[in-house]
Amino acid sequence: MTDKDDISVKKMADLLHRGATMLADACPICDSPLFKVGEDIYCAKCDRRIVYAKSEEAVETQAVKTLIPELRETLIKKLKKLNELVESENDVEALTRLANLMVLLLQSLNRLENMKE
Repeated sequence: MTDKDDISVKKMADLLHRGATMLADACPICDSPLFKVGEDIYCAKCDRRIVYAKSEEAVETQAVKTLIPELRETLIKKLKKLNELVESENDVEALTRLANLMVLLLQSLNRLENMKE
C-alpha cells in the first residue's frame, strides 16, 4: 500500500468514526467508495465533494455553479490590476482601451452575480 492509499484509508476511517455513512456508490474519478457526510457526498481519496446529477444539463448547471465563485474572484483581480494601470496611464488611446476592457469585465461580473440568483 502506498503512502497516498494509507492516507486515504485513514481519512475513510476518520469519516466513519465521525458518523459518516459509506455508500455503495464509487467515485467516478478514482473508483473509491463515497461517503455521505451530512447532506454532502464526499470522496476521501480525491478529497472532494461529489454531486449527483439526473441529466447532462444538470451536470453542466452544477459545474457552472461551482465555477462562479472562482470566476468572480478572477474578474475582481483583473479589475484591480486594470485600476492600477489606469492610475499610471497618461495616453488617451491607452486609457480608452483600458476603460473599454474595464467595462467588459464589470459587465461580466454583473452577469455572473445575476447568475447566482
